[in-house]
Amino acid sequence: MNTRLMLPLVLSAALLGCTLRPSLAPKQYVDETTGSSVFVSAAPLEFARSRPDVAAHARDYATVVAVATDDAGTYTEYLLLYRWSTVDERMAALPDAAAGELRIECDGRVIDLAPIDPLPRKLLPRPELLQPEHAHAVVRAYRTDWATLRYLVASRTLLVRMPQETLDTPFGLWRDGRGALAEFVQVHPGQ
Repeated sequence: MNTRLMLPLVLSAALLGCTLRPSLAPKQYVDETTGSSVFVSAAPLEFARSRPDVAAHARDYATVVAVATDDAGTYTEYLLLYRWSTVDERMAALPDAAAGELRIECDGRVIDLAPIDPLPRKLLPRPELLQPEHAHAVVRAYRTDWATLRYLVASRTLLVRMPQETLDTPFGLWRDGRGALAEFVQVHPGQ
């Protein structure tokens, strides 16, 4: 094949590959009910644990999303947790309303987080906050800070536990959103 014809084809394919890759840039929107600017990581950290005790391919999931809000120049950082399962609801070990403690284990360090109660209005589940499509997700919000988020990005190993649940088996990293979290931490104006 003629090399003059080959170069435009190679460049076109390279450009197409770049445009098909999802953006890791954080998303931003204004919450209509509170007037807060809300910044959201482009991808969550998704954790899972197998549940062979109830079904062959059943799993419990913990989807963790980094969020920051700007209320008239005051920035607040959060981790949102969506706790859901593919296990039949009658056998699922979803937490009750009083439970909600989150333990993140990373590189030998333990980060214990207590849930904010009640859930702030600006953090109510919605697609912009990367809410899973699962209908029965339990939602929690936790205050965090930039140093903790940077530590999560740099960690080699990440596990999540829900110490108040009856099943205390850890959730391993299922889908790694640390690239999006790194971008979120790097470009956010509030730090």
